[in-house]
This record gives sequence, C-alpha cells and structure tokens, in this order.
Amino acid sequence: MKYFLLILYFVIALPMMGCGDDDNKDSSSATARYALNFYTDWSAVNFPTNFPTDRHFSGLIGLTHNAQVKLFETGETASAGVISVAETGSKIALESEIGVIQNNGNSGNTISGNGIPATGDEVEVQFDISQEHPLVSVITMLAPSPDWFTGVDSVPLFKDGKWQNKVEVQLWVYDAGSDSGIDFIAPDFPISPPNPVLLLTTLRVDTDFKEGVHYQTKRHIGTFTFKRVD
Repeated sequence: MKYFLLILYFVIALPMMGCGDDDNKDSSSATARYALNFYTDWSAVNFPTNFPTDRHFSGLIGLTHNAQVKLFETGETASAGVISVAETGSKIALESEIGVIQNNGNSGNTISGNGIPATGDEVEVQFDISQEHPLVSVITMLAPSPDWFTGVDSVPLFKDGKWQNKVEVQLWVYDAGSDSGIDFIAPDFPISPPNPVLLLTTLRVDTDFKEGVHYQTKRHIGTFTFKRVD
C-alpha cells in the first residue's frame, strides 16, 4: 500500500510541477527576458500581385525604451536609420541612432536578430528588458521593395504593474516615404526630402496592399509574438 501511494504521488504531482512556469516567474521583477517570434503570411498565395521571386525580410532591429522614444510613427518623417533599413535592410545607421538614444538614457537594450529567408516563414530573437525601459520597437524590411517595412513601435511588455506573459501583435506594412517606387522590384526613385511614413497603399495593378493590409481580405503580412521566457 505504501509503494502504491508513493507511485500515485509521482503520477499526480510530477505533471503539475512543470505546468506553472509562468506562475513561478516574478511578475513585478526589475527585469525580464522575452522571445520575439516573427511569423509571416507573405506568400504568392496570400499576396499574389507582382509577388517577388526572392521575397524575404531583412534582419530584425530595434530597442527597448521608455516613452520618450518613437522608433517610427505614421504621419512623421522617418529617421535616416529607419529609411536605411526600409530601403536596403542595413542595420548600421539605425544601430548608431539607437546608440545615441542609449547614451541619453532613454533605451536599455538593442534588439538585433536574423531575418526570414525566401524559403522560411518565421524567425525568433531573444532580448532582455527592464521596468525602466518597458517598451519595445522592432522593424524589418520587406525585400525586395522600394522602401517598405513592417514592425512595431512602443509595445508595452510591463503593464498594470506586471510583466505580460504573452503579447501578440498583427503587423501592418509601411511606406518609409523615401522612394516613390510602385512595386516590389521598381528601380530607385528617391524622394528628397522624404515624405512622412504612411501605411502602404498602392494601385491594384502594383500590389495587394491598402492601408497596410490586403485590400480585400484584410490579411496582415504577419505577426510578432512576445513571450516571456525568464
């Protein structure tokens, strides 16, 4: 009987030990660690008009920050770093801008990860974040494209006095305003000075996008999912 009860204890108790991982994390700790999963729906089936043969996304780049910072904003002119990502996928200029923000005390950590290749549909990057800088902004270029990008600005991961276990954000596509190309493989048509950032809208013969999503189905190009891991 004693051995039976011992076995019964392990059968019941052991599964329960691994099911409360989120509950074991300190919801109000000074810092936390998150995994960002970027999944895309950008395919020839979902967005067929002039779909590029080598569609991919540039490396993820962004930062954790406070409310004094906006990485990008519709209706406002993009920084040179954001434009560089949107036009070429290069992180260098934006990393330099992030460094200045960090020196000013408004950012905690740079977020930098891989992009999604032509043969893939998701990628993950992990990063640390603090209550002092509880917001997250990350972007990536739609490639090839004139100056189109997707991402998020100022997503709060510490909210109502606690770290969020999981936050999922649907992604819009933006026009950085620095190039007037009309489709994914258009030649360079620079705009100087750049126009403000806008949700991507094009003619139906050029792409399927209207106000950042599919004009008919309203399908988003993908999602960012932030999940706390520590």
